[in-house]
Amino acid sequence: MPIFIVDDDAAILSSARFMLEGEGYTVATFESGSKLIAAFPQAKPCCIVIDYVLPDMTGLDAYERVRSSGGTAPVIIITGHPSAAIREKVRQAGLPLVEKAFVEDLLSAIEAIGPLH
Repeated sequence: MPIFIVDDDAAILSSARFMLEGEGYTVATFESGSKLIAAFPQAKPCCIVIDYVLPDMTGLDAYERVRSSGGTAPVIIITGHPSAAIREKVRQAGLPLVEKAFVEDLLSAIEAIGPLH
């Protein structure tokens, strides 16, 4: 099962894919929340990493729509410069938040979910 990564920044998608595939994970990337949502309910990722700031919705909106579409994979929210308000919203949703200079932090958050492959 792949890890899904959602971000409108091609450099982030590329670097995250490179890092995770180097660790043995399979990765699928999406440039927007709507493209992620279109993959459900058929998609069966082991984890979803969603940028908080997307061109068509927030990462939390995408998370809620994935859940309402039947997606059950664990979700990690990423963002470049989280404000106190963003941190609180993500905390209230019960999701981990990882800042974007994140290579080691993201890998640690994925591994904390448990065995994925």
